[in-house]
Amino acid sequence: MSVTSNILITGASGQLGSEFKHFSVHYPKLQFRYSDAHDLDITNEQAIEETLVAGSYQYLINCAAYTAVDKAETDQELAHKINGTASGLLAAACARHGVKYIHISTDFVFDGTNHRPYQETDAVAPLGVYGASKLQGEQLALEANPKSLVFRTSWLYSTYGNNFVKTMRRLGADRPTLNVIFDQVGTPTYARDLAKAILESIALGKANTIAGLYHYSNEGAASWYDFAAAVMELSGLDCKVNPINTFEYPTPAKRPHYSVLDKRKFKETFGASIPNWRDSLSACINTLDMKYIVDEELLVDIALRAGEAIMEIYVQDFEVVTKEDKSPLTEADQKANEIIVKALKEHYPHIPIISEENKMVPYEVRKQWDAFWLVDPLDGTKEFIKKNGEFTVNIALIEHGKPTFGVVHVPVTGVSYYGGHEKGSYCVQRGKEPQKMEHNLIPYTDKAHVVVVASRSHLTQETEDFVADLKAKGKTVDYLSSGSSLKFCLVAEGKADVYPRFGPTMEWDTAAAHAVALGAGRQVFKANTAEPLTYNKENLLNPYFVVC
Repeated sequence: MSVTSNILITGASGQLGSEFKHFSVHYPKLQFRYSDAHDLDITNEQAIEETLVAGSYQYLINCAAYTAVDKAETDQELAHKINGTASGLLAAACARHGVKYIHISTDFVFDGTNHRPYQETDAVAPLGVYGASKLQGEQLALEANPKSLVFRTSWLYSTYGNNFVKTMRRLGADRPTLNVIFDQVGTPTYARDLAKAILESIALGKANTIAGLYHYSNEGAASWYDFAAAVMELSGLDCKVNPINTFEYPTPAKRPHYSVLDKRKFKETFGASIPNWRDSLSACINTLDMKYIVDEELLVDIALRAGEAIMEIYVQDFEVVTKEDKSPLTEADQKANEIIVKALKEHYPHIPIISEENKMVPYEVRKQWDAFWLVDPLDGTKEFIKKNGEFTVNIALIEHGKPTFGVVHVPVTGVSYYGGHEKGSYCVQRGKEPQKMEHNLIPYTDKAHVVVVASRSHLTQETEDFVADLKAKGKTVDYLSSGSSLKFCLVAEGKADVYPRFGPTMEWDTAAAHAVALGAGRQVFKANTAEPLTYNKENLLNPYFVVC
């Protein structure tokens, strides 16, 4: 069974929160809002209350945490406030509003004297302030809201943030040897696996009916020495890892010598399998090695330069020719394309390019690509010809069929939109500071008043039917029109609630703005299946889709 839910994730910029962002695209029927300390103080009861009242959430997943284990020894008050007190406040607020509270705890609640994996019923005895504060958080959560779901995990790492895997890779690249503790044993856990397990339990409707305390880590056991040696091996680094005892590397906080978690309760209750830690580490390192790093300022500047070339022609009389596909072409399209393609080849020679104006790359070749640039040098040529200003320059990076970064530049206004699902999205006027696009996103289906955006040049009967259906459900509807990929940006900015597209579009028309919409917390899915819109299809033609 697939369940539609509205989910608030706190601590969204941390390791686990970032993995939720990454993996959420696989769950188009789940609506997400991501928050951090700058927009939600989880230690402020009134702020929590106002957020839950405004959001109509079904789930709150608390990924926020004070994780500086050693610093916590001298920063006890703050550690307990964030890891302990705040959890109780969140759980209590969720109980009042009928929201399912999901909390993340740690193996550090145990003292490490066991010689078998710890079960949920085993006695807790944290050795330091961090462990004690996390124990306080899980206890307060279950006291304030017995329907809470608490997951203890261990040795979390990720492709995001600072963690043991990244530290070992950095040190291993610079040093011939490293000394790493071998007499502390636990289980490394890929944060992406934990995020996936939780999202799957929500999507299947299980999380809403299950409460209490559960252990989740990857399978198997390892010492920190084993973990570090595996990182070097899988990363292809020559650094030799030497085992040392805990007493040879003293730290302010004591760590448990053994904290392997027994996961039988989780597997039996949720009916889920769990990957081995080495398999997940290999997947994480492969992802780290494959990540494409983009220079956001550079890409915005490339779009700006293309926009300037377009504007030089815009203010003149220009010739329009018709391409084989019956679409119009101007000198502006060609000049902008030359600027963009030349710059991308210069700065990213290893990443191939598909552009509307040089798109003839055989599918048998491009289907092998892990990543490529997808460019529309002048999206909205019809709007350009009409001289109504509603045309854009679009540059997108596609990785494994998904738009991970995009720039949408509006030459007439000088405004640029840029960002991506894991980066956040921004709006910037040339010469000014970028403004992050952040909104309290309420699904349009939950609103009494809905703003619908549609194309001036491609209005269809299906779009009119979509609006009629909203009105039939008792909603009042405002209709906002725009040309080119600006329709996506109106939704990303929060000026519109939904953009239903029941008309023909090509992948280069949508990719950049799709990335911007994802970065602003929006979703883009196929209208008929509710699956995420993907790229690099054989015919490069988009199905009907909805942005909301």
